[in-house]
Amino acid sequence: MSYPYRFAAASCAALVFVSAPAFADEAESPPAASASVKAAPSAATAPVPEPTASAPSDGFPRIGGHLGAAVPIVSIGDQTTAIGKDFVSIGLTPGLTVKLDDRWSIDFEFIAMNELKKGQQTTTWIVDPGVIYNAGPFSAGLRVATQVGAPTNIGLVPILVLPVAKISEKLTYFVEGDLPMFLRDNGGEMQPSVGFQLQSGIAF
Repeated sequence: MSYPYRFAAASCAALVFVSAPAFADEAESPPAASASVKAAPSAATAPVPEPTASAPSDGFPRIGGHLGAAVPIVSIGDQTTAIGKDFVSIGLTPGLTVKLDDRWSIDFEFIAMNELKKGQQTTTWIVDPGVIYNAGPFSAGLRVATQVGAPTNIGLVPILVLPVAKISEKLTYFVEGDLPMFLRDNGGEMQPSVGFQLQSGIAF
């Protein structure tokens, strides 16, 4: 090989030797992240979901009540007695009502019954709490009753209540029919009886 060709070959070899490390560095370097890729939001900037509003309770349970008067009409037991012929009684009927929702209520009623025909008589005190269901046009319920101060007695009283007139937003005039069914100790056995009485008053 002549001298010019030897010089050219040596120069090319030297150029390849010097350039090789630079190409190696470029090959080993990881590619830069694309500028078009958006960074994930940090916890501080991430949107926070709004709290869900709780459903309204409609104000239940609520306290109400009633005040009325009761008039017994007839009683059937070991003997049958009726208003006018055998007795004329009238009772005061206050009650405290716990309204659980639009339909169901627990009613704590008390009756102070006075006899007007037979002269001087002791006032009869009856406790008769119960459960009442409001069906819309009417209400129906069942009470458990006992007469305070009398010989052993227990009773069940189915009731039907009709709202007659709306006096105001919170006051309603009502009429009620009661069917008191009692077992009373007559000294030897428990004597059953059933009766009917009317009641009317104001509910709130």
